Amino acid sequence: MKPSLYKESGVDIQKADRLVNWLKDKEEDDQRLNKSSVVSGIGGFAALYRPDLTGLSDPVLVSSTDGVGTKVLLALEWDSIRGLGADLVGMCVNDLYTVGGKPMFFLDYYATGALSQKQFSEVLSGIKEGLVQCGTTLLGGETAELPGLYREGHFDLAGFVVGLVDGNKILKPESVKSGDALVGLASSGFHSNGFSLIRSWVEGKDVPIELRQKLLTPTKIYSEIPELLKVCGKNIHGIAHITGGGLPGNVNRFLTPGLNAYIDRHKIPTPEWMKEFILANTDNLLDVIDVFNLGIGMVLAVDSKELDLVLESSRQLGLDSFELGTVLEQQEIGQKVIVN
Repeated sequence: MKPSLYKESGVDIQKADRLVNWLKDKEEDDQRLNKSSVVSGIGGFAALYRPDLTGLSDPVLVSSTDGVGTKVLLALEWDSIRGLGADLVGMCVNDLYTVGGKPMFFLDYYATGALSQKQFSEVLSGIKEGLVQCGTTLLGGETAELPGLYREGHFDLAGFVVGLVDGNKILKPESVKSGDALVGLASSGFHSNGFSLIRSWVEGKDVPIELRQKLLTPTKIYSEIPELLKVCGKNIHGIAHITGGGLPGNVNRFLTPGLNAYIDRHKIPTPEWMKEFILANTDNLLDVIDVFNLGIGMVLAVDSKELDLVLESSRQLGLDSFELGTVLEQQEIGQKVIVN
């Protein structure tokens, strides 16, 4: 088939090749991020990576995948898409941190109706900025031009991350015990969850620029957690990434049968701007506690005897941390996470 015929159908192979070459030109910068080395990266059918296993007595691979969801639509509508790249990285690598892992390399999937060099470079630059924050290499990915599947100017994103964790240091739900204290790490905003609801709330409204910026603030990347785990060791028993499902839907992931998590709603540090936005659209913050993070991006279950150590250590690393509640033997049947 003549290349021009494919282009006439809506797929521009030459443009895609130019964008891949743009990424390859920047690949050397990624290789300087850590001791691990890219053997063969962007541009081939597959990528090769030589991991640095120094200090790991039982190396175990850990992986995660995620997307940005309908936050993409709001970012497109408000012409502010660069932060979506950091969102994508954050949604993936934060999951790795919950088991004590540290990310090594990242792959992306970018699908659109017609490739726009401006959109592509903004999103991929945002991805690379996010990866710099967590010392992770962009090893490869896929760029798909799918006319007819996506509307003109629209695109979707997915991310895939692979990391390492020492087998004897993996955080497991079985480590969380009755009496553990719950510590929250502040979010940077709504992160990348609940945007179908947010979009329904702002539809047809003149949203001030300042509020737009707050709503589109990228997901915080909790790259300090590996160092926090080094400092606090076995005093941290479990970590939950607060994504879709909010506090109840995610804290329960580290609760084994027979345990409840009790969270004091008054200790949740919901930013004032977030409160005002939510309460302008519903009567009670607890109405959306299973949708939004309400200002908490991660929850840690920690040894209550070492609560002060964890709080102080996290703050020294630049993490805003707060005591939220406690883990107790099951008192509420049918519920695992109780917020009151």
